[in-house]
Amino acid sequence: MPTYSIQGSTDPFVHVELAEGEKIMAERDAMAMMSDTIDLSGKARGGALKSLARAVTTGESFFMQEIVASRGSGSVMLSPQFPGEVKPIELQGEEWMLNHGAFLAGDESLSIQTVRQKSVGMAVFGGSGGFFQLKVSGTGTMVVATIGAIREITVEPGQEVIVDNGHAVAWPANLEASIGLATKPGGGLLSKAVGSAKTGEGVIIRFKGGNTGGRVLVSSRSRSAFISWMSEELPSS
Repeated sequence: MPTYSIQGSTDPFVHVELAEGEKIMAERDAMAMMSDTIDLSGKARGGALKSLARAVTTGESFFMQEIVASRGSGSVMLSPQFPGEVKPIELQGEEWMLNHGAFLAGDESLSIQTVRQKSVGMAVFGGSGGFFQLKVSGTGTMVVATIGAIREITVEPGQEVIVDNGHAVAWPANLEASIGLATKPGGGLLSKAVGSAKTGEGVIIRFKGGNTGGRVLVSSRSRSAFISWMSEELPSS
């Protein structure tokens, strides 16, 4: 199995060691350095239609990088397109949900599919994430990336934790998650939207621990909020 390690403390690399014949997948433009024993190609993961759906709905690339140790063992260094932290997650036959742009790389054995939000009305206000998210399943290593730092939050059994949608990175699919607006209960969708505009908070995800609990990866920065801030700071043409 490929071996993943994190190198560096600020905007780190993901270093992957591969034995001959092993392969991994990664987001487009993720490769920063690789051994000359390794081949790199673009592949529409899951076929053209699924790749198109993923690219249009979740912000992930249509083509993914397929990285193969073709001529002996070797290594590759990967990096996301934006500054921040990366984190490997070991899947043991599990399913994980990933928010907008969080997938960086993973073992070739993993399956990736696009999942639509059940609450369409709330998803309209989602910004990043919105209607669709990625579901990654199988057995192997997955690497997620986010702008800013990543912290793992434990959701205890019977507990409810509320996370801003722009800060939610990834969570197990068996953890109950419902999307809504960051306002007090009651009132219609329009009044909730107005209330969210007043507070500066938008869509939130409510994670419920149920009987077994779970964990949620949260980022210190919201990519959509950071982009909005950058747009305001840049001089107008």
